[in-house]
Amino acid sequence: MPMRTDMLAYYMQVLEKISRADARIFRKELRKAFRHLAPSDRNLLKEWYRTACVCRPRTGTMQQVPVASSTKRK
Repeated sequence: MPMRTDMLAYYMQVLEKISRADARIFRKELRKAFRHLAPSDRNLLKEWYRTACVCRPRTGTMQQVPVASSTKRK
C-alpha cells in the first residue's frame, strides 16, 4: 500500500507544478493519473483537485480547468 500513496503524492506534486505552466498538459496528466491510480486514490486526487488545485495560465489570471471525460481520440 505505501507504493499507491507514493504514486498519489507523486501525481499531486507533478500536477501542482504543471498547473502553473500549461492547462492542456495539466488535463492530459490528470487523466493519466486517474488511469494509473487505485479507485480509493482517485477519490483523494479528486478531492485535492476540487479544493487545492487551481490551474494558473501564464497571463497570471487564475481559473479552474474542467476535467473532460476520459474518451479516447482516434
